[in-house]
Amino acid sequence: MAIGERIRFFRNLKGMTQKYLGMQVGFPEKTADIRMAQYESEARTPKQDLVKEMANIFDVSPRAITV
Repeated sequence: MAIGERIRFFRNLKGMTQKYLGMQVGFPEKTADIRMAQYESEARTPKQDLVKEMANIFDVSPRAITV
């Protein structure tokens, strides 16, 4: 499972929208859903600090997202 699929899996597990997750990690409301969609489709790769932030929100280890 690729990193984008893992992000989508954990986001859906927590019942979050892309926009909500994007806002939780600090993206502006206007672009939050677009940025998260780019990470999930793997058009962009999240930096390590963003992976750690998402892991905290999902209540999982950062390795669960990056492995």
